[in-house]
Amino acid sequence: MISAIYGFALSTGANRVVKGARIEHVCGDPELGPEKDFAYGLQIVRTALQALQTAVNGPTLFDPLTGAVKEGSDAA
Repeated sequence: MISAIYGFALSTGANRVVKGARIEHVCGDPELGPEKDFAYGLQIVRTALQALQTAVNGPTLFDPLTGAVKEGSDAA
């Protein structure tokens, strides 16, 4: 799941959550301009694809900006 409200997504039982940008524009940021918005959105989608390929043992947060993966109750 890609979500800008990732703490809520994790607390409701989603096993793999990718941090989205904003509620109204989850896969990018139009204020960055067309090229940077596209690159940011692409990074979010690539992180989501990586999350699908990663074995997890419960709620896990994937951060597309830092590449950090936090698993368990401390993820949010």
